[in-house]
Parts: sequence; structure tokens; C-alpha cells
Amino acid sequence: MDRKVLIITILVVGAALRLAWLDKSPGSVNWDEAALGYNAYSLWKTGADEYGTKWPLALRSFDDYKPPLYAYLTAPVVGIFGLNEITTRLISALAGVASVGLVYVIAKKLVGEKEGLVAAGLMAIEPWAIFYSRGAWEANLSLAVFLTSVWLILTRRNLAGMIIAGINVFSYHSAKIYLWPLLVWGRKKMGVVIAVALFTIAMSSGGWARWTSAGGNWWEAGQKYFSYFSPANLFVRGTPELNQRVDGFGLYYGWEIFAWAIGLVWLVRNWRENKILAMWLILAPLPAIITRSWFNPVRVLPLWVAHTILVAIGLRRLTGWLKIIIVPWAVINLAWFGLAVLWQMPYSRYGDWQWGFKEVVQIISPVLDKYDQVVWETGQAQPYIFALFYLKYPPEEYQKAPRQGYDFGKFVFRKIYWPDDRNLKNTLFIGGVYSLPEEGAIGRTWDPQGYESARIQATPTQP
Repeated sequence: MDRKVLIITILVVGAALRLAWLDKSPGSVNWDEAALGYNAYSLWKTGADEYGTKWPLALRSFDDYKPPLYAYLTAPVVGIFGLNEITTRLISALAGVASVGLVYVIAKKLVGEKEGLVAAGLMAIEPWAIFYSRGAWEANLSLAVFLTSVWLILTRRNLAGMIIAGINVFSYHSAKIYLWPLLVWGRKKMGVVIAVALFTIAMSSGGWARWTSAGGNWWEAGQKYFSYFSPANLFVRGTPELNQRVDGFGLYYGWEIFAWAIGLVWLVRNWRENKILAMWLILAPLPAIITRSWFNPVRVLPLWVAHTILVAIGLRRLTGWLKIIIVPWAVINLAWFGLAVLWQMPYSRYGDWQWGFKEVVQIISPVLDKYDQVVWETGQAQPYIFALFYLKYPPEEYQKAPRQGYDFGKFVFRKIYWPDDRNLKNTLFIGGVYSLPEEGAIGRTWDPQGYESARIQATPTQP
């Protein structure tokens, strides 16, 4: 097959796996997605975030001060096409497609044309790459920007690469740590690069505080570091982070372990001629060792690209029976993963993605004007952001409202005590099956597994 046709085919496959049913899987937006989407909506409408800060360099959000680049890029998308799951996730999906092409040109430059094609093909179908491209993960945008800066530096456009790397610090917190090794890359001294990376971790915003609060345990840090090279984590069980799991899969397909091992041995033997790839593999896990999480893949997406390149190197060197059995094994794995992501995950993992707010809003929206107050009981954290997101609540109105916990407008988020609350007038109640009676319910929602998840009651309106 012609090389250009092959590259286009790989990109089309990668795009299809990232864009198909983007609003259905994951089955609902999570907290951070809703926050990014609504803040993008607010920026488009008012030029300010949800708190009214004009053109912020960080989004206050849940007091976690998110980097703003994702929201700024999403703002025109939601402004033109409306605020919903697809428009909120689209930038990440497109960044994922771009990363496929960038992996090709980078791997081609580092290890060769054929390895570049194999690496791009793998990037198009890797479980981790597809998963993080299907949600509004800031880290996935940051990965595409990081790869762009790497490619520019590899092609000796250092100034442009440094500018892009600098912009990347506004996409995701880990990019601050990756910035400084890129800045000293030109010196081609691995010791200097590693020293700068470690210094950056120590001096990064919150980094030293997190390290000392965790006890500064070097043994634990070492265990965390090497967990990112564990075959069990990479190829079998994946991450313990519930909202980053696809049941039955690790970050990579099981069959890739053979090629990965071959690629790793090849790199150890040839590291002097491949210092950039070796340095990439060594440094990429560093942002994760200062976090409390044991194995949190989203923190270090550049690392998974390096592992993917190792797999590509190994595949090019496979011989004998392994080469024969891997093709059908890979096809079966890809089909299985596609079913797991598009069908199983929305069914089995809906609880990890704060499901149910959209379904409630669809029921209450037509009748909201009839009621003076809406009392919403939910066990989910940050419930206000889902109401803002799905109601497309006017940002200019929300910015004016005094902050009283999660409450805004006519919405009050609290526990429901029906023996007393039933006496309130002109009030809409949203709660669980144990909080509100079945009799007289004006609406109900059922989760993907068929269980009743919410009831909606209303007290009489006054004449």
C-alpha cells in the first residue's frame, strides 16, 4: 500500500474510534468535563469564567484552578454549536487524532520510517489513547501540544518548539514539569535534563507541599515510579482510578507485551544511539511521583507514547510464530475493546461518570417556570455544575448570584425530609427513591441497568 494512503487510513481509523458516539460513551460528563464545558460557555458569552473573572489565566472551578487552554479552545465550539457532551469533548477527540499523526513523524525521526508507521497505527487503536480522547481530558490536549513541541525541536525549529512548550503549561499541570527538560534539550546532556526535571518538581506550584505532606518517602516514590513500567499495570489490570478504567483491559492490549519486551531490550542495548527516546522513557513518569495516587495514567500521557514506540520497535523485530499469531489476536482485541468502550462502559461504569443529571434536567426543564424553588438531593459532589451545564444556565446571571454553597437561582442542593418539606409551596423536589414517595411523582429516571435512580415530586402551586 502507498505510504500516504496508509497514513490517511490510519488517521481515519483513529478519528472513527475517537469521534463515533462521542456523546454516548462515556455515558455522561463527569465533574471536570462539566466544569470545562460550562466555563467555556461562560467565556464565550461573557469573556469571564463562572466566577466572573475576565480572561483568566487559571479557572478557579472547584478551587483546583484548572489550566484554561482547554476551555479557551472549546469556547468557540460551544458558542457556535451549543453546549453539550460532543462540543465539550470535541477538542480532546481532535487532539487525539492529531497525536496519531504526530507520533508518526516523531517515531520516524527517532527510529525510522517503518517504525513510525507502526507506531502511528498502534496509537490509532491503543486502549489508553482512545479512552483519553473520548473525554474532555485536559491531559489529552496537553499531550498533542507536547508532541508538537517535540516534533518542532526534532526538526531543529527550536524557537517554535519552545514557544509551543511554554503555551502547554496552560493546558495541564504536568506540562510545567515537562517544560524544562525541553528547554535544555539542545545541550544534549542527559544528566542536566534529569536534574532540571527534578528541580522543577520540587519548585512547581504545590509540588513540594504535596511531597512533604506525603512524608517525603523516597521508597514510596520509587515504587510509584516503577509502577509505570509494571507489565501487570500496562497490559493486564490498568489503573485503580475508577473513572479511567475499561473493564477487561489494561492501557495496552495483552498481545503487545511480547513486542514491548523486545523493544525495551533493544533500547537498553542501543541507548547511546537513541538517547532522546531513552531520556523520554526515564523522565516521563516523574510528574506522577508527587501525587497521592498510586498509578494514575492521566498524569503522564507522554510516557505512554514512549511505550507505544517501544512496542512498534518490537513489532518490527518479531519473528517466527509470534508474528503469525499476533495479527488475528490484535483484530480480536480491537473488536472486543470497541464493544467494551461503546457498549459495556456506559452500562457498567455509569456510576463513575456522575450519570443521571441530564435525564433529570430533561424532565424538569419544561415545568421550571411554574415553581419558585427546586430542592435537589444528590450524593454527588459539585452538583451545581451539572445543573448549570445541562440547563445551559445564563453565565451572566450565575456570575451575579452570591455564592451560598452550591445553591444558585431557584436551585437549592440539600437533604430532603418529606414529612416537613411536603408543606412547602410552589416547590419542585428531586431525590432518591428513599427520599420521595412514589405516589404522585411527576417524573422518574432509571439508570442504564434498569433501576430507578431519581424521583421528582412537586408541591401544589399557589393560585
